[in-house]
Amino acid sequence: MKYFKILTFLFANFLFLTATFITAKGEEAVIISYIEGTAEVLLSGQPGWQNAKKGMLLGSGDSIKTHKESSMEISFDGDTNLVNIEENTHVVIKLDGIEKLELIDGEILALVKSIPKGSRFEIRTPTAVCGARGTGWGANAKKDETVVDCYENKAYAKGIDKKGNIMEDNLTVPKGSRTIVKLFQKPSKLMKLAGKDFGKWNKWKESLFERGLSKKARMERLSRDLTKIQQQKEKIIERKDEDRIRKREQETGAGTSTRGPECMSTQE
Repeated sequence: MKYFKILTFLFANFLFLTATFITAKGEEAVIISYIEGTAEVLLSGQPGWQNAKKGMLLGSGDSIKTHKESSMEISFDGDTNLVNIEENTHVVIKLDGIEKLELIDGEILALVKSIPKGSRFEIRTPTAVCGARGTGWGANAKKDETVVDCYENKAYAKGIDKKGNIMEDNLTVPKGSRTIVKLFQKPSKLMKLAGKDFGKWNKWKESLFERGLSKKARMERLSRDLTKIQQQKEKIIERKDEDRIRKREQETGAGTSTRGPECMSTQE
């Protein structure tokens, strides 16, 4: 029973590290995977803001605000798609089809590694919709304009008209490029990013790499613990089998010794 409980605990940890996140209502959710500094969340239907905590599940309609010199990372689809919310930023979780996030004000970085074939991962701002099918990009939004930077592969950007509809024109933003989408306008012509423009992106990727090694180490440790416990369990079973055989042999031997004299007196 003791080993069964330990195995259950370790297996639960393994699932937590690899699972897609679902709310208690069975809805898709995101998880706060990392916080630096301080941030707040406003849960849909709740009266006030509360401190954000690592591991907290968030659903559609929940809001996030980061404070000065703070940032928060949220994970979609079981840690395969990540968004880093930079300081002094306000976002709302959407999970509405391909639109995953609404950037009200501030800056985000997005790393999309795995989405279903033919699908997209989009973020809406007051002036634009930007997204990708698998890439890394950033968006910095204000009320009257959105700056879209692409750091890896390709992203895209679209304008939003006065009625709130997404414009048909879709501008592809290749790696190392920037476009600016002003209020009720199409994306601007592409501009080349300077080396310094990759600063926040590179810093975040380095942090992801370091924490990824930590996660890998935890997974390896869990795997080793599971193997060790299984080996211990097998040894216990083997020992019990040996004890059972030895006891049976002793009982058989005792029976033979008891019958021995009787046989001898009969022969006499």
